[in-house]
Amino acid sequence: MTGILLKAVEQKFKESQMPNLDDKITNPMSEFKTVAEKRAAYDAARGRAKAFFLDHREIKYIVLGYRGAEFNNVEFIAGAWRIQNKFDYQIINVRGKDFVLGDKLPHQERTKFDFYRAYSVGNNCYGKYIFPSTDYIVAKYATPRGTYWAYGQTIEQARAFLGIKLYDEHQDLIHANLSRPQEQK
Repeated sequence: MTGILLKAVEQKFKESQMPNLDDKITNPMSEFKTVAEKRAAYDAARGRAKAFFLDHREIKYIVLGYRGAEFNNVEFIAGAWRIQNKFDYQIINVRGKDFVLGDKLPHQERTKFDFYRAYSVGNNCYGKYIFPSTDYIVAKYATPRGTYWAYGQTIEQARAFLGIKLYDEHQDLIHANLSRPQEQK
């Protein structure tokens, strides 16, 4: 009976050493740049090291490898294992800046653009977080060929940046259309 149990434990250990396709690095601040590096360090520290997390402005810890401090929930940042915050919001990347869209804004302009309040997304050693204020407006223009995005601090800025983006994308078409001779009436 003991031999069977020992074989099962050995098999479980071997499986834990094998790379999993779901393994990932979830924070760009991580000191490990590959999943293999992270896996080796995690396995060496499992059961002995502490994984820290932020709980209502108080830093607490769980032993690495215990429930809540599994491989894909932690990152090694600034010399310590840190449990990453859960972030269940959809992120929209607009010109290299990450946003979470808020409510859709009403507007008087006759445009095909939609405008949204937008919350900036940041990263710290515990993962992604949303800045507390809505300091941006995001403009969206959806077409059958794709969706175009721009942002600004006002609706006017977002609309202007989206207009510039559309012009940059389609300037050849606009120029060809404006350069064509007009039909005689």
